[in-house]
Amino acid sequence: MMIRSLMAAALLLLPLAARAEAPAEGQRLILVTMDGTRWQDVFRGPDKALVADPKFTHPDWKETVEKAWSTGPSVMPFVHSLPAQGGVLYGNRDAGECIAVTNPMWFSYPGYNELLTGRPDPAITTNDKNPNRNVTFLEWLNHRSGFAGQVRVYGTWDVFPYIINDKRSGVPVNGEAPGAHPTETRTMRMAQDALRSASGMRVLYVALGDTDEFAHEGDYAQYLSSMNRDDDLIAELWRTAQADPAWRGRTTLIVTTDHGRGGKPGGAWTEHGSAAAFKLAPSEYTIQDPEGFPGSDQIWMAAIGPGVHAVPQISLKPAACFTQSQIAASALTALGEDWKAFDPGAAAPLPFFAGR
Repeated sequence: MMIRSLMAAALLLLPLAARAEAPAEGQRLILVTMDGTRWQDVFRGPDKALVADPKFTHPDWKETVEKAWSTGPSVMPFVHSLPAQGGVLYGNRDAGECIAVTNPMWFSYPGYNELLTGRPDPAITTNDKNPNRNVTFLEWLNHRSGFAGQVRVYGTWDVFPYIINDKRSGVPVNGEAPGAHPTETRTMRMAQDALRSASGMRVLYVALGDTDEFAHEGDYAQYLSSMNRDDDLIAELWRTAQADPAWRGRTTLIVTTDHGRGGKPGGAWTEHGSAAAFKLAPSEYTIQDPEGFPGSDQIWMAAIGPGVHAVPQISLKPAACFTQSQIAASALTALGEDWKAFDPGAAAPLPFFAGR
């Protein structure tokens, strides 16, 4: 495992233009998801119990992990820098913040569908390669004037062409089969190349998956390393966007996840899924627990750009739990689009996204 060094402070400083307000015309979006990344690791940093457990952190890596991330929640320094740059980072339940999925399954296909369509679909109960019957906001944009042919998806999972329904939507989707680690580096490089070469592109979705792969393998050190590597790659993608006049000052970045992980002590962190999901396919789980894996419905999100505004914490309390289904309308709002024209039944935007 290669442990990434923490990024220099200078690399975290975003150009002033990235924070400036830009006209709605020509607004752009970069959406990044990190599959199955726990809010606990994002906000608390490494779990000391999992680092100390040789079942999950090989003794050869224990000291390396402790030295690399011993100063607090610094596994993802770029994401943690966003609030200081005018962005937001939300989902720290230790601070009373709450975002959760509303689909009943708490795993990937149902989560991505909810995130991209603005509502859960109880009929999606597997990760099987079935074309999505629902229209994602990406598909909707791709059929609109000003966005047609300007939406692209790069993912590290070969189910994404089905989730996006690339044949019906017309959205180009690169979905790689999992297996060769780290797949996210290759995927992100393709996305960066596309961003540099496709001046007409306005919406880019990058779906990273190594965090979930390593978590299912029970390799906590590699899981943390994937988080850190993803953070570096997201920072580099953001810098690439800000170096391009077509994207600089017009781009909103949203980073989130499709689901959390089990919150019980011990090996539950390697799994995710509700009691309903476990009942449907118990053989899919290493840990046999008919209660499912409570906590794997808990997610987080980060965002920055002209479509984002910080909301005083006091004004968010007391607040009901925000939902994954609000991200689709949030993305459309950041783009200056009317989310109700997409789907009036979708969940409303998160309060961090300013209407236009």
